[in-house]
Amino acid sequence: MARYGNHTTLFATGKTALLSKISEITRACDQSDSMMVSIYLVKKEYFIYCNRAFKEVIGGDCTKLLQGGWEYWFSLINIEESVQVKNKIFSLFSSPHIKGSFVLKYHVTNVSGEKRCIKHEILLYNLENQIIAVNYFSDITIKEKIEKCLKIAENYKQDTSEELIKTISPREKEVLKLVADGYSSKQIADRLFISNHTAISHRKNLIEKFNVKNTAQLIKRASINAELW
Repeated sequence: MARYGNHTTLFATGKTALLSKISEITRACDQSDSMMVSIYLVKKEYFIYCNRAFKEVIGGDCTKLLQGGWEYWFSLINIEESVQVKNKIFSLFSSPHIKGSFVLKYHVTNVSGEKRCIKHEILLYNLENQIIAVNYFSDITIKEKIEKCLKIAENYKQDTSEELIKTISPREKEVLKLVADGYSSKQIADRLFISNHTAISHRKNLIEKFNVKNTAQLIKRASINAELW
């Protein structure tokens, strides 16, 4: 379930109007089981709310966040990133009139010891002369894994292309350019002063090296490698 903190302080200072508006926000936040949402009073420097998705993202009860504040949250962030994240967040709060959203991406370790990639979006609002920071924490671990796989595949493709280009001889490059210009094997032979058999062999070798089935596929595949032209 959602947890609240420091409400008695708001009541004591007569901030019932603020509480009413925040209650409307929290009712919407309570409907989310996957996106963790917390509300922070910037001038008061404490959290007053966190929804139940804390358990899904971090595990355990969010009371530690409400009581420990940002220092507790920073303790969950990977040590290589924590200082930078802390500086960026406190820098934002020191100039709380910035409009628009503020987005961070970093990694935390949940209570089970699992590494999670977090997208953290902060939006600042002025309610009843109180600056509140609404924090949206999304677990994008799966998205990060997919992007890494795609990047590896793209790098592999690039490395493969570079290795392939190294195997293409200067003569084969000449043949390839003429093939792309629509020359037949006989025309290529005449233009390069080589035998028709040699021209055909170069064409076949290129098709094999590019792992394609025909001349049309050869031209299409070779066209994406600017180094060949």
